[in-house]
Amino acid sequence: MKIILVRHGESEHNAKTNLSRDSKLTKKGEIQAKHLGMKLKKEKIKIDAIYTSNLIRSKRTAEIISKIIKVPIKKSFDEFNEYHIYHILSKMVRLVSPRLRKLEKLLKEISKNKTKDKTIMIVAHGRTNRIIIAYLLQIPLGKYLVRLAQHNTGLSVLYWSKTFKNWRMESMNDFTHLPRRLATH
Repeated sequence: MKIILVRHGESEHNAKTNLSRDSKLTKKGEIQAKHLGMKLKKEKIKIDAIYTSNLIRSKRTAEIISKIIKVPIKKSFDEFNEYHIYHILSKMVRLVSPRLRKLEKLLKEISKNKTKDKTIMIVAHGRTNRIIIAYLLQIPLGKYLVRLAQHNTGLSVLYWSKTFKNWRMESMNDFTHLPRRLATH
C-alpha cells in the first residue's frame, strides 16, 4: 500500500489576501492543483481513493485533482484549523486531542489492508501531513514538527514494507510538477 500526502494549493490565507483560516484557493493555487493532477495523469499513477480535509482549500485542491485523474473523492475528515504543538508528545507521536484521535481512526481505517496493492491520496494541510508522516513512521518529533517543509501541492509518498512490516518514506515534499513561478511554501 502507498499513501500519497498532498498539501493544498496556495490559499488566500497563504497569499495574505484573506486572514480567514478557512480560505479559498487563489488562482495560483488552482493552477498548482491542475499541474499536480496532470503529473499524476501523465505518469499514470493509479489512485484507488482520495480523502480530503473538510476545509475549503483542501477540498478544492482534491476536487481539481479528482476531475483530472477521474477518481472520486471518497471521504472528507475534520481538519485542524489551529492546534498547538502540545498535542504531540516528544517521546513518540501519540494523538491525544479529540480531532487527532479522529485522524488516527481514519489512518487505521485507510491502512487496515496495508499489504494490498493500492494507493490512497490524502489532501490536507502541511501540519496535518507532518503529523500523518510522524504517526506512520513512528518518529518522535515534538517541537521539531515544523522542520518537515510542505510546499503548496507538495507530494509526499509513504509505503508499507511487506519485508520489514513497517511504513517507509519514498519521497517527501516533491513539487517538481510546478513551474518555478508557481513553487511556493
